[in-house]
Parts: sequence; C-alpha cells; structure tokens
Amino acid sequence: MVKCIKVLIVLVVALYVLTVQNLLAAAHEPEIAEFAVTFGAQTGPFEMGTGWYMAGEVGLPLIKFSSGKIMGLINIGMSSSEEDITVEPTVGPTQTTIDLTTVAIVLGLKYKHTTHPIIQPFVLAGPGIDIFFNDTEPGDLPGAIAPQPEEIRDRGFPGGQGNVELGLHVGGGIDINITEKIFIGAEGRFNWVDRDNGSYGTYGGRLGFRF
Repeated sequence: MVKCIKVLIVLVVALYVLTVQNLLAAAHEPEIAEFAVTFGAQTGPFEMGTGWYMAGEVGLPLIKFSSGKIMGLINIGMSSSEEDITVEPTVGPTQTTIDLTTVAIVLGLKYKHTTHPIIQPFVLAGPGIDIFFNDTEPGDLPGAIAPQPEEIRDRGFPGGQGNVELGLHVGGGIDINITEKIFIGAEGRFNWVDRDNGSYGTYGGRLGFRF
C-alpha cells in the first residue's frame, strides 16, 4: 500500500509540472485559481472524541470540460482533540488527559461541476502525509511510558512524541458563489491512515477566493 501511495504522489507531481509548463506556453488567459480556508471539526483518530479542525488549500486549474474542471489541490490542515483516559501502569491507575494534534499535508486532485453559475459540487482525492503529535497532562507522553499501557496500545497511539504516516484522503462538498471572486461552501473528508485506528474524518464550512 505504501508503494502505491508513493506512485500516486509521483504521478500527481508530474501532472503539476506538465500543467505549469502548459500554462506558461498558452497564449490565452489561464483559468482562475482558487484559495479557500475551512473551519470545522474532526472525529478521531485513535478513537478520540470530536475536536476542532482548520485548513487552507490552493486549487490550480488543470483540465477544463464542458461540465466542469479538474484542479490540482494543495491542502494543509491542522486538527486537535482531547480526551481523559485512565491507564494502569505498574504503580497503579492514573488519570491522564491526552491532547492529540494532527497535521495533514495533501497533494491531490479535485473535480468541480461548474455547469450551474452559483451552486457547484465537487469531489476530491489524493495522497497525503499525516503528522501526529501526542501529549498528556499531567505525566509523560503516552507513547513514552514503558511498557506502553494496554489502554494506549490498543488504540494505536504512536510511540514517543508522535509519528509520521502516509495516507489517502477522499471527500466532497459544495461551493456557493457569492460573486465571481468569492464563494462559501461546506465539505467533508475521510482521511485513511496506514495505522491501526489512525483514520479520521474532518468536516466544516469553507470561505474561498478566486485569483
């Protein structure tokens, strides 16, 4: 699975390079790029509860159809969730609060259906890198407890201060054009991570601009 993700990353990067070359060589005015910010919530990973989520993305025009267009997507998101867990190290049960922060960097593709001038649904997919940072209060990092408590190990928490994992991100949503340059919308994503219980969902509202 990791090899497949690496191949996808190479293919997407190659498509970006070819697109930039075509845009530079084109005599006509290129399609408009988009920038959007998303604010919402995260569910999971590692069986954590709901937390906050925010992201910023740039969409670069690649291919235009009569019904829509394909855009290259660069997305950087950050989310955090917190939960109280009782662990049982050798000295006895300990109540600890785990604070998990996730940073996701996604390089993918988006198809936006643009036949309607105002309401424009879209779908997206692409490989990504998910970086997990875990901390506890009070006490040491959950993965740093040796041996790692069963309550932590069974939920798949990374050891030490966190970990970096490869993943696949898929989702969809809808944009509503306020003007030619400004739009609002909503989206949801499923973020598959190559780790037990590592997958998570994100969803929220969007505010975007075209330039």
